[in-house]
Amino acid sequence: MKVLAIAFTVRREEKPMTLRMTEEICKRIRARGGEDTETEIVTMSEIAIRPCLGCKNCFRNGLCPQDSADGMDGLRKKIRGCDALVVATPVYTVMVSGWCKNFLDRCASYCHVFELAGKPCLVMSVTGATGAERAADYLSEIMESMGCAVAGQLALRRTGEGTVIGSAAADEAAERAVAALMDAAANPEKYISERAERQFAGVRAFCRQSEVLMLLSGEPCPWEVSSFRERGYLDCASLKEALKVGGKAHE
Repeated sequence: MKVLAIAFTVRREEKPMTLRMTEEICKRIRARGGEDTETEIVTMSEIAIRPCLGCKNCFRNGLCPQDSADGMDGLRKKIRGCDALVVATPVYTVMVSGWCKNFLDRCASYCHVFELAGKPCLVMSVTGATGAERAADYLSEIMESMGCAVAGQLALRRTGEGTVIGSAAADEAAERAVAALMDAAANPEKYISERAERQFAGVRAFCRQSEVLMLLSGEPCPWEVSSFRERGYLDCASLKEALKVGGKAHE
C-alpha cells in the first residue's frame, strides 16, 4: 500500500507543526500497515503551486497550461498512483493555507469528473489558535467533491489539553483516523458521504442534460461530459455504484 501525504506548508527545514503532525500520522500508518506499507510526504518547499488563472482550460480538455511550469503535473501523477491520500494544512486566517487553496483551485475539474473516485483520504488541519474545525470541514468537502472516500478528519490545536498528537484525546482520534483510512483502502464505498452522493447526482444530471443538448445541436460534447461517459458514470445511479463500474480513482 502506497500512501501519499501532502503537507501544504513551505517551511520544511524548520519542521512546522503541520509537517510534524503529518510525519506522525505517516509513522502510525506504517506501523499499522506493516512492511508492505510505504509513505511519502510532499511539501510546498518542493512544488510551488501557482494560483489558478481562471482560463477554464481544464474544463475544456482536462489540462492545465501551468502544470509543466510549476510541477503540478508530477504531483497529479503521484496522486493518481497512490493507494491513499493524507492532506494536511496549517490554518491561516481561519481557513486552509494559500498553498492548499491553490491546489484545490487547480484541481477544480476533478470535481466535475470525480477524478479521485474512491480514493481513501485522511484530512488534517493544524492551528495555534482557532479555525481548525472550519478548515478541516472545508477541505473534507472539496476532497469529497473530487470523489474521495474521506475516512478521517483531524482538527488539531497546539494549545490546550487534548489538542495535539501526544495528548490522550488527540492520540485516540489519530488512531481512529488512521484505522479508518486503512479500512477505506479495502472498502472505499463505506466512506462515501451523503454530501459526495449529492454532488455526484448533480454532476450526473448536468452531464445527461448537456449530452442531449449536444446531440440536438450537432456540436461535440464538452470534455467533462465525454469523460463522465467514458468512465461509465452516466449510467450509475450513485457514486458507490460508480466505484464498481469505473473502479477506484481514474488512472
